[in-house]
Amino acid sequence: MHPRTLFVPLAFLASPSFADADPPRVYAQDGPVQIAGALETVFDWTTDRCEDYQIPDLPVRAFRDGDGQVSLILSHDSARRMTGPDFDSLTLSCDVLMSSAQNSAPDMFSNIEWIAATWIEGETVHALLHNEHQGNRYTDCTSADYFSCWYNTITYARSDDAGASFHRPIPAPDHLVASIPETYRPDEGIFGAFSPSNIIEHDGAYFAFIKVQTHPFGEQHVCLMRTETLGDPDAWRYWDGFGFNGHFADPYRDDLRALRATTCTPIALPDIAQMYEGITWNTELERFILVGTSSDPARDPNPFGFYYALSEDLVNWAPRVPLLEVHLPWRATGPETTYLYPTLIDHTAPGQNFDTSGAEAYLYFTRLNFGSGHLDRDLMRVRVEIGAAE
Repeated sequence: MHPRTLFVPLAFLASPSFADADPPRVYAQDGPVQIAGALETVFDWTTDRCEDYQIPDLPVRAFRDGDGQVSLILSHDSARRMTGPDFDSLTLSCDVLMSSAQNSAPDMFSNIEWIAATWIEGETVHALLHNEHQGNRYTDCTSADYFSCWYNTITYARSDDAGASFHRPIPAPDHLVASIPETYRPDEGIFGAFSPSNIIEHDGAYFAFIKVQTHPFGEQHVCLMRTETLGDPDAWRYWDGFGFNGHFADPYRDDLRALRATTCTPIALPDIAQMYEGITWNTELERFILVGTSSDPARDPNPFGFYYALSEDLVNWAPRVPLLEVHLPWRATGPETTYLYPTLIDHTAPGQNFDTSGAEAYLYFTRLNFGSGHLDRDLMRVRVEIGAAE
């Protein structure tokens, strides 16, 4: 399926011919990362879906196998992928890559699972899973409310056939990668470790960002974690302010002394806020580019939407800069068109994992055509130009 160009230059996104009541708007600024193309549809839920629950429900992840075939994972609790020789020739497969384990025990970290990040080596694809214990499905959640009984962890899965299928080679609960030091508390809110970014290789190690929401106050921040052994879920260490010394604990099995030191340190909290969705090393800027969903109260007016930030070392970040102003779900008052899950992919990046970018890349994101409560969600993309650092 070839992407369908919906309209030409984004400067005209607010024209009455566009279907959205509140379409994306390019934020006028002079930074080195700029929207430069037309908005395109990569996956149209109305015409392309295999079944109703097939939706792009996290940032898409891409890799290239040994035969040069590109895989683009559209992740939900039953993940599928698009494949082809390049990003303009992707076709959708209805084969399910992995279904959720649906284990009802919160201490097994294997309930409702999304493939959130991948890294291919030969025929092996390592994966980080976003695992939601959806307590509203079970009787201990007396409110039966999804947002009151949501406990999240990050776990490990693997493909041994270049991404055609994924399994859990390490039995639960030892497949746990990251968690908060508290156990599941029904009817107390949303807590846990969420939604890893794509994996990036740097200086002989692998890195990913995660979002954390702590208990009991629900404070949110972004953590950075690192490993040298992708196949060992226990090998990930988080940045603790001095180095990658922090060890994620199992809140059900580790002792109190271990748990006291397992809340990971926020990364550049004033500068990147809760941005975590996509990371690349950019060869033009010689800096890392992080993209994510944010706003900035220091700006007047304050644009809500997709931002980027730059860093030389993954730990210290320049203040985030707005890139594309979009309507976000938590600002919607009804079944409105909203947007989520930005990530940056350079189609021409060397290697197999698209963890670098150059002078041109594409911003991929999800358009929720009738808001969060509806399944009609399309995968979109728009070309981005990246200039030399000032």
